[in-house]
Amino acid sequence: MGCIRGVICKGCGTKYEIRIGGGFTNHDLHCDKCGKLKSVSFGELGEIHLRFLKGLKIPYCVATMGYDKYVQEHYPREPITENEYNRLTEEFVGKCECGGNFTFDAKPRCPNCRSVESEEDPNGKFILYD
Repeated sequence: MGCIRGVICKGCGTKYEIRIGGGFTNHDLHCDKCGKLKSVSFGELGEIHLRFLKGLKIPYCVATMGYDKYVQEHYPREPITENEYNRLTEEFVGKCECGGNFTFDAKPRCPNCRSVESEEDPNGKFILYD
């Protein structure tokens, strides 16, 4: 499940929103250098995602349970591990225009000072999606 939340940078006091997680049909990755967000859909990942689904013992999520089960039972290619899936997804998404890499592990950064240190904005929004 993904979320959007308002935060305040501990470094410079800038208020901004971060988006983390992903959804039923996409992943949200951040640049490890500037923090920029890049969202990639499972459809865009194509075979990478299908091979990952193939190796799961359970559905990826409740919302796609029927599709996931079909892929697990009928997709003809060999499955891949979660580590391999993450590596291939990060390669697929590619580099950020700043020269950094989009990764699952990179944290959102302040758009002003690039700090990863933030605290929840008590007046900011908090939205759960997917």
